[in-house]
Amino acid sequence: MLSRGDAVVYKCRGLYKVEEIGTLDFSFADQKKKYYTLQSVEDARDRAYVPTDDETNIRKPVSREEAMDLISRMPDIDVLSVKNEKLREQEYKNCISDYCPENWVKVLKTLYRRTQSRGSVTSMDRKYQMLLEHALYSEFSYVLGVPVGEMTKFIAEHTGKSS
Repeated sequence: MLSRGDAVVYKCRGLYKVEEIGTLDFSFADQKKKYYTLQSVEDARDRAYVPTDDETNIRKPVSREEAMDLISRMPDIDVLSVKNEKLREQEYKNCISDYCPENWVKVLKTLYRRTQSRGSVTSMDRKYQMLLEHALYSEFSYVLGVPVGEMTKFIAEHTGKSS
């Protein structure tokens, strides 16, 4: 059970704080159910409502040690092997559906490599790249105390590679 003020990662949408816990005053909401009201750390207009009895879409942020470990292992994380171009987006969705940062890195590496080999980025790849970079960088920024805007540089310095 989460408490007010707790930081959480919500789906692939980045870092949120638990603002309230209780019933919602919306006509569509089940008045018998309790919800977490989540407030985005980066966007004051972005709120989410998650039932307290279903935490499948939220998780606690990784620890500082877990973040540094993942960053150090980034060069060794494999890319996805997409066998059918028509199913590419579904492969991305399947890989990121567990909201695991290592899988986000796997998809991002796939996107970077694909863009590099194509010489350009597709709109779908751009969408996933922006989504996952935002999710990963906002979480890492929070646990490492590094501004989001400096995360690419920080990762490059700690992996010996620039992306």
